[in-house]
Amino acid sequence: MSAVKEFLGKYKSEIGLAVLVLYTLSLGVATADELFGLGLFPTKLDRMISAAIEKWESPDAGVREQGMREIEEYGDFAVPQLTKALDREGTVKEMALQALPKVTGQNFGNDVVAWKKWYKEHKDEF
Repeated sequence: MSAVKEFLGKYKSEIGLAVLVLYTLSLGVATADELFGLGLFPTKLDRMISAAIEKWESPDAGVREQGMREIEEYGDFAVPQLTKALDREGTVKEMALQALPKVTGQNFGNDVVAWKKWYKEHKDEF
């Protein structure tokens, strides 16, 4: 009996976390990924937004424009990934800077630091 108590005492937090995750999954309320915001299991919408952003790397202007239209359709759902795209270089970063004002209604121009600060303050809205 003391071995069980010792085990439970030693791994109390890990057991608690596992129980919470299993309970959450059993209810179908949220996945562990949603619960902890790990980003390990992107949703279909996340994948669609990523695909639209990847179109911005195309040498074909029509493909890039299609990617922008898709981002505009996704609206503020795209804000987290657009903010991450600011860390990239070249066309992707430029297109993200064009898309953010369209989907957020904010305008910080090309000021990446201001965009990131704004997102950090408002990320719970997305």
